[in-house]
Amino acid sequence: MGNAKSRHKLSVANENSANVISNCKRIQKTAGGRPEEQKFRKSTTTIASAAKYNKTQYQHSLAADDGQQQQQRRLKQSSVWSLGSLNWNLSFSGRNSLKQQHHRSIRRSSFTAIQQRRSKTQWHKPLTNTIFSTHFKDTSRNKELHIEQLVAKGAYGVVFKVIDKEHRNRNKKQYIDNNIDDVLPNGTYALKVLKKSKIIAESSVQQIKNEVDIQKVCGHYPFIVRQIDIWQNRHNLHILSEYVPNGELFSKICTFSLDLIRLYLAEIALALDFLHNAGIIYRDAKSENILLTRDYHLKLTDFGLSKWLKLGFTTKTMCGTLQYMAPEILQGLPYGHSADWWSLGVIVCQMFMDKTPDISTYIISSEQLIDSKLNANDDSLKNILPSEVEHLPHEGKDVLKRLLDLNPDNRLRSVRALQKIAMYKNFKINPDFVLNINPLDIIASDNITIYDGNQLKESALADIAFRNF
Repeated sequence: MGNAKSRHKLSVANENSANVISNCKRIQKTAGGRPEEQKFRKSTTTIASAAKYNKTQYQHSLAADDGQQQQQRRLKQSSVWSLGSLNWNLSFSGRNSLKQQHHRSIRRSSFTAIQQRRSKTQWHKPLTNTIFSTHFKDTSRNKELHIEQLVAKGAYGVVFKVIDKEHRNRNKKQYIDNNIDDVLPNGTYALKVLKKSKIIAESSVQQIKNEVDIQKVCGHYPFIVRQIDIWQNRHNLHILSEYVPNGELFSKICTFSLDLIRLYLAEIALALDFLHNAGIIYRDAKSENILLTRDYHLKLTDFGLSKWLKLGFTTKTMCGTLQYMAPEILQGLPYGHSADWWSLGVIVCQMFMDKTPDISTYIISSEQLIDSKLNANDDSLKNILPSEVEHLPHEGKDVLKRLLDLNPDNRLRSVRALQKIAMYKNFKINPDFVLNINPLDIIASDNITIYDGNQLKESALADIAFRNF
């Protein structure tokens, strides 16, 4: 604003001085060489020079005014800067002890926050962990467990008997003092360890996920092994389940009475029926997957081949153990839940006669029938049971023929249908009734021998096998 005013004044002064000079020149031209005119010429020259002098002085004064204004502005700005630097110095150098403590606490809290953020940093996960992360957590419990014995080996891994270290250390002295060998300490589990590399190589990732899901959902049922926990590390998957102490069925008992078969058939049938009603097909019913509890009741384990399948639906995947597979599976036909009841019939046949049906003869005969080399009514198509079946009691013959029917639509395939046959005339097939029966009483009254089928490795060897797996 000040600069605009000074420029305006300068322009007005220039106009005035120019007017005075032009008037003087005009008068000089008209006056000529007369003495009055010469006097007047001198006076006009004096006036013009005075006007020029005034103009120069005015310009100097304006320049001085501008210089003073600029100097004042610089001083004002420098004073502001000086005050700001002074305030800055005062804020950092002139603080008192309370402010020092306050700022130190702020620095400590900010440093702690940085550490917390660093601790929550999501580091890169191995691809093998990411594949199974939907089901298996990354927090390992291996350090909490003591490897006691090697129990079994499977297609994808091994099973160990493990004991929780905390319970083991707490109760070890008690069991030694009381000389107790057959009573399990608290915290005894079965740990199944599976190789990730083999599972991925054989495209069995979804199969393993189905296994843990099914066992988790159905593990509360009294005739199914309960799942405790699952986790993974970089190379292996771990499934922690309840430990069933007496091992596989046929490793302890080799001969069965009719009453014991009746009881065990009912328990396995209840487990299969429960799975089927839950929309699951088991597909791996065999003696190795039937375990004896402490009280010699039965539990199903190993759901590696199980699949979600609603009642009435079929599937075509060929899997299972050959001697327990239903004929429709071996022929490559669609099959449903009745295939599990065929496998149960094979187990019952082993209990009665220690033999399995000759299904291979039926398959070969069926192929010859397709080639029109046999009559459809030929007895060789139906005679798949061992010859010893003729010496069985009526109830035994009846249940085997119903379970091992070659036609899956005519096969016995539910607990309700099983309840109606002669073998269960005065027997209620439900969990409460069955669990109130003591199998050891039947074993003792029928003079059945219990064998020590314990083929487990010692603790030191099992621990080495676990670390090297």
